[in-house]
Amino acid sequence: MGRAVRTTVFALLAATQVFFACPALGRDPVAPLPELLAQARSLSSSGRFADAYALLADAEDEYIGEVQFDYALGRAALDAGYPARATLAFSRVLALDPGHAGALIDTGRAYLALGNFEQARATFESLLALDPPPGLRAQLQGFVQQARTELPRRAALSGYVAATLGRSSNVNQSPGQAQVFVPLFGARFDLVEQNVRKADRYWSIAGGLDGSLPLSETYSIVGGADLIERQNFRESAFDLGGLGARLGLAAAGGPNLVRLQWIAARNYLGHDPSRDVEALGLEGFRMLSPDAQLAASAQAGRIRHLPEALRVFDANFVAFGAGASRRFAGSSTLSGGISAGGEHDVGGNPDGDKRQLGFRAAADAPIRARLNASLSFALQRTGYDRVNPAFLVERHDLRRDLELSLQYLLEEAWSARIGVTWTGQRSNIPIYEFQRRELWLMVRRDFR
Repeated sequence: MGRAVRTTVFALLAATQVFFACPALGRDPVAPLPELLAQARSLSSSGRFADAYALLADAEDEYIGEVQFDYALGRAALDAGYPARATLAFSRVLALDPGHAGALIDTGRAYLALGNFEQARATFESLLALDPPPGLRAQLQGFVQQARTELPRRAALSGYVAATLGRSSNVNQSPGQAQVFVPLFGARFDLVEQNVRKADRYWSIAGGLDGSLPLSETYSIVGGADLIERQNFRESAFDLGGLGARLGLAAAGGPNLVRLQWIAARNYLGHDPSRDVEALGLEGFRMLSPDAQLAASAQAGRIRHLPEALRVFDANFVAFGAGASRRFAGSSTLSGGISAGGEHDVGGNPDGDKRQLGFRAAADAPIRARLNASLSFALQRTGYDRVNPAFLVERHDLRRDLELSLQYLLEEAWSARIGVTWTGQRSNIPIYEFQRRELWLMVRRDFR
């Protein structure tokens, strides 16, 4: 081994260093993560799921352990028909972010694709236990029903309990002014103290049960019960309570679901029975894709007040609703809907029959591990068909509701939520105008 050999070895070592130092000589350089994810989304949106998966799989050594990458890789694997590989990617996401809703939902979808229906059901029910927004809740219920149709027929029961502490600027939903002008008499009158806005702190407890008993692969008996008790620290005359029950039949075809239920509820005001509501309700949910869903509902029933003085507000009612929800980037959810309905006066309401039209929109998005933010807005316009004899106008109301909340997953079945709610109602009859602000903290425990 003379000088020529030493020169050859040195050249080989130098070439090896250059080979590993310059990615262009060994393999194509990996694109930056945002660019890579954008390319994968573009391929998936064009239906090229296998290409999207191949693109991300080639970059796995570079970005493994990055939550965004692992989640995108899992989604691509699932869409490309590799559910087992998808569960591995989702497990890495959940190891770092146990509350990642998108990874949990798609893990359940992967279990469905693998035929592991028991684990799929448990996964979707664990997400329902997090009290998701209405659009996502309906979507999860469809997945649960899909998983249950493949399992041996057996009864299923789930429930929750929640405790809330808060403060309201207007516990009696009354105007802030103590006087009101009455056109019939051409004079101002003082409102009784109970009809002027009152602020107070409050606490509440709530609970609910949902059950189903499969009759066949398609049909199930479904039902449930709910209760709530809300008490003010000082203004006990405006304490609220309610009991409700429902029973009916559900039909499922794949992820699509229809429910027909009889609903009965009793409300309490100041610990005395206030009114009874009975209705027949129909709900339908149709999955357009794993991330998009349509929903529709219809109800018809009656409202009967128990105190003699309130029976003037007795009515029969109908209500209709339609909405849609869409999941983006796997975790964030947008939902919206419209509603319409009316009440036919049967008690002699001076305002006559009621008609209403409403709109609702909501968004839910993760902020960090275990922490989600929710925002919802609702608008409802109400009109009546009779001239009020005291105020000499047909009543028209416009109500707006806005809520912002943060939810933190404490552990699998426990969650905490803090929120602020604002409600404002404008009316051409001043005694029906009010504003209310509430700040609250809720702790919830779910069972299944």
